[in-house]
Amino acid sequence: MTTKKICIKNLNLLIAITVLIILVEACKSTGMQALTQGKYYTACLQAIDKLRSSPDNAKASSALLQAYPLAVNYTENEANHLLKSTSDNSRYQKIFELYSAMNNIAEQISRCPAALQIIPNADYYSSQLETARNMAAEESYTLAVNSLRIGTRTAARQAYAQFQKTNSIIQGYKDVIDKLQEAKWMATLKVVLEQIPVEGNYKISADFFHNKVFEYFSTSIRNEFINIFSPEEAESMNLMPDQIIRLRFFDFVVGQVSESRNSYEVKRDSVKTGSYKDENGVSHDVYGTVKAKITAQKIEVSSKGILEAFIIDWRTNTTLSHQRFPGTFVWTDSYATFNGDERALSSKELDMCRRTHLSTPPPPQEMFIQFTVPIFNNLTRFIQNYYRTY
Repeated sequence: MTTKKICIKNLNLLIAITVLIILVEACKSTGMQALTQGKYYTACLQAIDKLRSSPDNAKASSALLQAYPLAVNYTENEANHLLKSTSDNSRYQKIFELYSAMNNIAEQISRCPAALQIIPNADYYSSQLETARNMAAEESYTLAVNSLRIGTRTAARQAYAQFQKTNSIIQGYKDVIDKLQEAKWMATLKVVLEQIPVEGNYKISADFFHNKVFEYFSTSIRNEFINIFSPEEAESMNLMPDQIIRLRFFDFVVGQVSESRNSYEVKRDSVKTGSYKDENGVSHDVYGTVKAKITAQKIEVSSKGILEAFIIDWRTNTTLSHQRFPGTFVWTDSYATFNGDERALSSKELDMCRRTHLSTPPPPQEMFIQFTVPIFNNLTRFIQNYYRTY
C-alpha cells in the first residue's frame, strides 16, 4: 500500500470517528440518549436546555415530548410505592427529592418558550412537595437524633450528616443548629499536644518546637473532625481528650567541641618571579614556582539528640503509635596562617588567612533549634500518615 493510500485511509477513519463523536454528542445533548437509558429527569432537562439554544430542534422536541409523561408516571408510581413501604426509614426524604425534581422540570419548562409549546401544562406538585418537605425534615431529624444517642464518634458523624440534610430541607428546623454543633463535637477526635520537656543540664526551651508542631497540626491536618488542643486549653475546658501526643527529647548533647590543626605546603607554577634585560636592552619576564606553608585551624561544635513521639489513647493509656527521630547539627568555622609567597595561595586559602581568629559558636538554644529542623520534617510526616486514616 502506498503512502498516499495510507494517508487517505487514515483521513477517512478520522472523519468517521469525528462524525460518530458529533452524532453521539448531539444525541446526548438533545436528551435522547438519557431517554433510552430510562433517565427521564435528565432527558427532560437536557432537551429543555437544547431547545433554549435551538427552538426548532426536532430531536430535543421529541425527547421532551416522550420523557416528560414518563417522568410524571415514574414519580407518581415511585411516590406511592414509598408511601406504602414500612421498611424504608428515609422514604419521605426520597419522596421529597422526587417532587423537587418534578417541580424543577416544570420551572425550567416555564422559562423556555419552545418547551412550553410542547408541554403547555406542566404539573407543579406544590401541596405534595410541602407535605413531603415537613415529613422529610422530621424523618431526617429523627434519624439523626437516634444516631447521636448511640454515643460513638462514627455514629455522631452520621448524625452530623443527617442534621445537615435536615437543615437543607427546612432551614433552622426545631433545634437543628444546636444539634449540628453537638453532633460535630461528639464526632470530633480531640487531641492534646503535651508540652515538651528537654532532658539534660541545659537551660533550653522547646516551646518554639511545640508551637511549630501545634501550628502544623492546626493548619495541615485537613479534617474537620480532628481538633488539637494545648494542655492549657484542655484544662480550662475540663476536656477529656481522646488522644495525647507526647514528645520528649533525650540523649541531647549541645556544644560538643572538636578542634583540629593541619599544616601543608602549597605551590603554584608559572608565576612571574622577576625580569631581566638582554644584550639589546630588551626586558624579559622570569617565571618560576612559588611556595607557601599553610597552617589551618578548624573547630566543629555539634549538637545531637533524639525526639521520641508517642500517640496515646487517653482513656486506656495505651500507645497507639510510637517512633524515634534522631537529629544532628554541626557548626563549623576555620582560619589559617601562612609563611611564604602569598601568590601560591588559592582565593579560598587567602580568605582563610585574612581571618585572625575563630568565630564564637552559637548559643545552646540556637544550636538546639538548628538540630530540630530535620526532626520536625520527619515528625510531621509521621503525624500526617497516622491521622490520614481518620
